[in-house]
Amino acid sequence: MASKKDTSVLKFDDLKYIWRTLVQNWYLPLIIIPLFYLLGYFMAYKQLETYEVGTQLLLKNNDQYNRSSLISEESGFYGSVGSSFVDNSNEQRVITSYDMIEKVVSKLKSKIQVSYYIIGRVRTKEEFSGMPFTVDVNNINSSLYEAPFLFRILNEKTYEISYKEGDKEVKQQGTFGKELLSLNYDFFINSNFFTSANVGDIKQMQYEFVVHSIPSLVYGFQGSLKVENPDYTNILKLTISDNLVERASLFLDTLSKLYIDNSLKNRFDLNERTMQYIDRQMVEVSAQLKYYEDTMQNYKSNRGILDLNREETDYFTKLSTYDNQRTQLNLQIESLNDLEEYIIQDKDPQFLPPSAFVSTGDGFLSKSAGELYALQSQLNQMHNTSKDKNYAVTNLENNIKKSKQDLLVYISNARSAIKNVIGNINKEIATYVGGIKTIPQKQRELLGIQRSLSINEGLYTFLLQKRANTYIARATIIAETKVIESPRPTGIVTPNKKKIILQYIFVGIALCVLIILIRFFFFTTIQNTVELKEVTNTPVLGDLLQVKNMSPVGITVDEDPKSHIAENFRTLRTNLQYLSIDTGKKIILFTSNAPGEGKTFTSINMATMLAKGGKKVLLLELDLHKPRVQKALEMYPDKGISTIVAGQHSIEESIKKTRIENLEVLLSGPVPPNPSEMVLSQQLKEIFAYGKTHYDYTIIDTPPVSLISDAVYMMQYADISLFVLNTKNANKHIVTIIDDLIENNQIKHFAYILNGVKRQNKIYYYAKYGKGYSYGYGYGYGYGYSKK
Repeated sequence: MASKKDTSVLKFDDLKYIWRTLVQNWYLPLIIIPLFYLLGYFMAYKQLETYEVGTQLLLKNNDQYNRSSLISEESGFYGSVGSSFVDNSNEQRVITSYDMIEKVVSKLKSKIQVSYYIIGRVRTKEEFSGMPFTVDVNNINSSLYEAPFLFRILNEKTYEISYKEGDKEVKQQGTFGKELLSLNYDFFINSNFFTSANVGDIKQMQYEFVVHSIPSLVYGFQGSLKVENPDYTNILKLTISDNLVERASLFLDTLSKLYIDNSLKNRFDLNERTMQYIDRQMVEVSAQLKYYEDTMQNYKSNRGILDLNREETDYFTKLSTYDNQRTQLNLQIESLNDLEEYIIQDKDPQFLPPSAFVSTGDGFLSKSAGELYALQSQLNQMHNTSKDKNYAVTNLENNIKKSKQDLLVYISNARSAIKNVIGNINKEIATYVGGIKTIPQKQRELLGIQRSLSINEGLYTFLLQKRANTYIARATIIAETKVIESPRPTGIVTPNKKKIILQYIFVGIALCVLIILIRFFFFTTIQNTVELKEVTNTPVLGDLLQVKNMSPVGITVDEDPKSHIAENFRTLRTNLQYLSIDTGKKIILFTSNAPGEGKTFTSINMATMLAKGGKKVLLLELDLHKPRVQKALEMYPDKGISTIVAGQHSIEESIKKTRIENLEVLLSGPVPPNPSEMVLSQQLKEIFAYGKTHYDYTIIDTPPVSLISDAVYMMQYADISLFVLNTKNANKHIVTIIDDLIENNQIKHFAYILNGVKRQNKIYYYAKYGKGYSYGYGYGYGYGYSKK
C-alpha cells in the first residue's frame, strides 16, 4: 500500500538522489572547469593592456616676483585677472575642449598620426618606439584613414606594403629613405635599427601600421581623457587611458604646456594692446610738443623777447599746473566713457579699451575691469567648447552681469566726482587768467605758448611713466598654473586578467551545473533498487538483471531454470507472500508506464515460476490493443477474451493449456475494434471471478498506463498490482506520477519491479549493504532484458 504523500519541499531522499547525481557526473567539473580556466587565460592574454597615466596641475599658483621691489601687473593693469576668479569647472571644460586637444594633436602629429603594430601568433601588439621602420605621411586618401597597412621587410633596402581597396588587395614595394607615391598616398618610410647582419630575423616578423586622421585622434583622446577637481582644492587631476604609456605621457605633457601657455596668452595680449595704445598717444603728444616748441622759438625770435619776469613766470607756472591737472582729469573722464561704452554695448572682450588701464589711476577700477575681461574671456571659451547652456555658463553669465552693474555705478560716481574737481580747477584757472590779462600783450602771448608746451610736456611724461610701468609689469606675468606632478603611469585599467579568468571559471561552473541539471531532470535514470527506494515510499518487490541477446518475451525460467534470471523470479515469488498477508487465491496485475519495459516478459515468467511452484495459474492476455502473450507461448488466438465478451465462446472452452504444467492461458482472441469497451463489460468481471474460483493465481497482462487507462480500471479487481519499470526509462518524474496515481485511486498492495539492472550496479549494491550470495547477486535480485 502506498504511504501517505510527503508534502515537504525537499526530503532527505531528494538530497541523497541529488548527491548521487553529482557523484555520477564527477568527471564533468574536472574536464570543463580546467578547460574554461585555460580559455579565460588565453582570452586575457590575447587582450592588449590599457594603462592609465596621470598628471596634476595647480591653479592659482602664487609664484611671483617680490611685489614690493617691482611694479607688478596688479599695480599697472588687469590687477587680478588670473587670481581673483578661478572657476575650476570652467577650466576642466577648457582642457577637454576639442580646440585644445586639436592643438595638442597638431603639435604631436609627426609622432602619433601613425600607429605601429607587431602581428604575433596569438595577439597583435602596438608599439610606440623601437620599430625597425617609421612612416612619414605627406598625404593620404581619406578613405584609407584607419585602414591597416601590412608591412613586410624584404631586405635591408626594400620593403612591401599591402592594403585593401574595396575587395581588392593592393601591394606595392618601395625603398627605404625614398618617397613612396601612389594615387592614394604619399609616404616617406625610413629604416631604423637593422642592418644586413640582422635583417634575416626582422624579415620573419609581420608588421602593420595605421594612419589616423586628426579628428579621429582628437575624439579618441577626448574620449579617454578625464579631468577631476578634488574637493576644496585648486588642483586638477588629468588622467588618460592608452595602450602605450609613452604616448599617453607625451600627450599629457604637451597638453599641460599648451594649457599653461593658453592661460598666459590673454594677459600678454592685453599688455601688448596697452603698450600700443600708449605708443599712439605718445606719438600724438610728441607732435604737439614739437609744434609748440617751434612756435615759441619763432615767437621769441620775431618779437625779440628773451624771458618773462618773476611775476609772469609765477602766473605761468600756476596756470600750467592747473591746466595739466585738468588735462589728466579729462583723460580720466574719456577713459571712463570708453569703459562705459564697452560695458553697455556688450562688446567682445578682445576689444576692451586699453585706456581703462592707463588713464584712470584708479586701482579698484583697473582691477574690476581686468576681472570683467577675464570673465568674458572664459565665457567665450565655454561657448566655443559647448553649444548647450549649462549651469557653469549660466553662473558665469550672472557673475558678468553683476560685475557690469557694479562697474557702471562706480563709473557714474567717479565721473561726477572728477567733474566736480575739474570745476574747482576751472575756477582757479579763471583767477590766474585774470591776472595774466594785466601782463603786456607780447608777454601774454608768449605765456600762452609756454603754457601749451608745458601741458604737453606733462602729458608726455605721464605717458612715458605709464609705458615704463606697463613694460615692467609684462616681466611679472608668469603662469599661475604649474605642473606639480609629471605624467606617470598609475596602473593597468584593462584587462583585469584575474577577473576575466574568474568569469570564465564561473561560466565553466555554471555550464557544469547546467549539464548536470539537464542530465538530472531529463537523462538521469534509476539504475538499481537502492535508487528507486530513495525516490518513493512505495514497496519495491525486486529487480531483474539485464541480460544481452535475450528474447523480450521468452520463458526464460523454463528454458534455463538455473540462470540468474530464474533466481530473480524465485525471489519475486517469495516476496509476493509478504506484499499481501491475505491468504487464499489472488489476482495479480502487471502493467508498466510505456511499451517495451518488460511487462509481458515479467508476467509470463512470473506465471511460469508460480506454476513450477505447484500453484495452479491462469494467465490472462488483457493487453487487447497489442497482445504479445500468444507469441511467447506460440499459440494461435482463434478464441479468447474478445470472443467471450462477444458471446461466441464460453470461458471454459476458451482457456488453453500450455506446455508448462499447472499453467493455463486465456488469450486475447482476435483483436477487437473496441478493446477499451470490452474491458468495461460484465463478461470481464465474470472472467476475473472464474479465475479466482478455479485457480490459485490469476496473472493479468495489461496495457501501459501512459497510453491507455485499462490497467488502472482493472486494478480494482486485483489483489496485487505490480508496476514494471525499466532502467532505460525510469526516472524520478515517472515514479512520482505513478505514486500520485496510486494515491489518487487508493490502490492497495502495489509494488514496483525494476527491470534491466546492470550487473555492476547490482554488485555495488551488495558490496554496500552486505546482502546476497557470495557470487555477486542477491537472493531476490536479478534479471532484465534489453529491447532490440
